[in-house]
Amino acid sequence: LSVTDAWSPQAPPGRMMAGFMQLENQGSEPIVLTHGESQRFGRVEIHTMRMDEGVMRMRKLDTLEIPAGERVELRSGGLHLMLMQPKGAFELGDRFELDLIDSAGHRWPVSLEVRERRRN
Repeated sequence: LSVTDAWSPQAPPGRMMAGFMQLENQGSEPIVLTHGESQRFGRVEIHTMRMDEGVMRMRKLDTLEIPAGERVELRSGGLHLMLMQPKGAFELGDRFELDLIDSAGHRWPVSLEVRERRRN
């Protein structure tokens, strides 16, 4: 699994944050992510945003499959990580680590940079 452009928009201290990145499965088998772990957050979940009867709703996903040879984008308004129960404050330019964990228990390390929130 190749991870590029991993970042998180800055949030007020104590507030949930999000994780965005490009994930590319360079292998010959699908990778099925189930969740993440980080020493800087109490929980790391995979979420999606969908329009439901004219209202944008977020929901937790149990798995995110990245097919062999394909790329998946985690971005604002779509698939993303929810970084819950932050431990400490985050300033612009800070970096923090997390592991994406797949259904086989393999850990995929990711380093995210805290950036200014982008407008869509």
